[in-house]
Amino acid sequence: MRKCEVGGQAVIEGVMMRGSKGQATAIRKPNGEIEIDMKNIVPVTKKYKFLNIPFIRGIFVLIDSLITGINTLNYSASFFEEEGEEESKFEVWLKNKFGDKSNDLIIGGTMIVSFILAIGLFVAFPTAVASLFSRMGLSPIILNLIEAVIRIAVLLIYMYSISKMEDIYRVFQYHGAEHKSIFCYEADEELTVENVRKFTRFHPRCGTNFLFLIMFVSIIIFSFTGWGNFFERLILRILLIPLVSGITYELIRWLGKNNNALSKIIAYPGLKLQELTTKEPDDEQLEVAIAALMKAEGLKPKEKTIGELLDFGSKTLKEQGIDTYILDSQLLLCMVLGKDKIYIITNRNKSVSIKDEKEYIDLIEKRSKKMPVKYILGETEFMGLNFDVEEGVLIPRGDTEVLVEELLSIIKDDEELEVCDLCSGSGAIGISLATYKKNIKVDEIDNFSIPEKVTKSNISKHSLDNRVKFIKSNLLEELIKAGKKYDLIVSNPPYIKASEIGKLMDDVKLYEPHTALDGGEDGLVFYRRIIEESKIVLKEGGILAFEIGHDQGLDVRILMEEAGFKNVKLVKDLAGLDRVLLGYFKY
Repeated sequence: MRKCEVGGQAVIEGVMMRGSKGQATAIRKPNGEIEIDMKNIVPVTKKYKFLNIPFIRGIFVLIDSLITGINTLNYSASFFEEEGEEESKFEVWLKNKFGDKSNDLIIGGTMIVSFILAIGLFVAFPTAVASLFSRMGLSPIILNLIEAVIRIAVLLIYMYSISKMEDIYRVFQYHGAEHKSIFCYEADEELTVENVRKFTRFHPRCGTNFLFLIMFVSIIIFSFTGWGNFFERLILRILLIPLVSGITYELIRWLGKNNNALSKIIAYPGLKLQELTTKEPDDEQLEVAIAALMKAEGLKPKEKTIGELLDFGSKTLKEQGIDTYILDSQLLLCMVLGKDKIYIITNRNKSVSIKDEKEYIDLIEKRSKKMPVKYILGETEFMGLNFDVEEGVLIPRGDTEVLVEELLSIIKDDEELEVCDLCSGSGAIGISLATYKKNIKVDEIDNFSIPEKVTKSNISKHSLDNRVKFIKSNLLEELIKAGKKYDLIVSNPPYIKASEIGKLMDDVKLYEPHTALDGGEDGLVFYRRIIEESKIVLKEGGILAFEIGHDQGLDVRILMEEAGFKNVKLVKDLAGLDRVLLGYFKY
């Protein structure tokens, strides 16, 4: 194990580490970012050499640690103050009266109050209760042992009670993250979340150990003081705090440097007590502790290579049962680096910046939760064209290309047609038609704000603003009101039965809009309405074309024919399944 002098403290949503390069406090801010405050603070025993005398320096280290701890807690708390929270009248008065020194006065007051409460809870109360046993004629040594047992019991009850508070529980998780990070560093292993996680959260140089050993040392020292009246004992115990602290500090230092049988026996009770004061941290808390430790020790994160990140991404996605784990990990890294697949495949040894690594890991995390990779990338390929997509619009599928290709085979190159792409989503169908048939005009119709935004973006992306426009409408309602007439209405409406939505793949049911999937109880709700409304806006001989579910060919054909559509044609996809129906409207 590496011998190091790194120490730390858990704070509100963060960790303070004191290392060879200074004191670093890392805080996970409400927006998820890690903020690091670095200060070149020299410990008081190094600043004033005459205070660094064994058995004396302990009390100065303790006071110095308390001041630093309160300052650090105040710093971490500043990130979580509620907006608009006003300072108290007392705080305002202090600032007006003492200016910049007001904060020092608050810290000093806090320390005094804390000291008085600690003396009352852990010294006065135990010695007062132990006094009740003095009437039994017990020896001073036995009475001091009883007092120590009471003091330890008070400490355990206190620790257990506060650990049940949600905010304190999270502080204890950061306490565990602090210990694990220091252990990993002492073991001379790379400071990564994976490495740090495997170490124990119980450390012999912990402040919890210090508290318990103070109890242990005080038993021995107080045993030599006899058993006077209550106030004599109380004053004597307060006066002996420097001596007890000094001896305990040297004992803690010794435990940190030794790993023999005796040190393990002495450290054992304090390590068990850490089961109350430390909790298992999550990965984000480990990241914060690692960031603080590396900053305090002046360490720079090791940059990973393209190959290492691809291996990590593939392994993570494969473990989550994602079949396209290799391709997805490549596409996500291409997105982060702004490179193509050829580049990342042929440059596996190239280093990736820490910033890009973090962005990539975040994207892999999204994909591992089954978010469709095309939503993460923000685009997809359809009919040889790139389209913007995001959550709130259906991702265009290859099946839908069967519909577009069928219509492209029908529309002549020189025809000037009015086309309606109903339930447009991303606008992929209408924009593809307009791209490959230069004389048609297309109205993209949808009833939701996200499809409106995405469709307009895709219209501009393909420079079709002069021939393609978006109209917000509940199916064809607005078009009927405006008296619009079309040569062709094409639609890929929601057609999945409501009872089948829950059986879809996680990628679809968890992320894609149910408004674009749910076709009602029998999956035909939108077909019925579109067929009826289309009769009002279609020109004589106009075409109505649908994408349909693989088992809906007969049902939708009957609906169209009963509504007066002629020459209804069924087109199958490459798998031989029903995919497209189109018919001609006759008045």
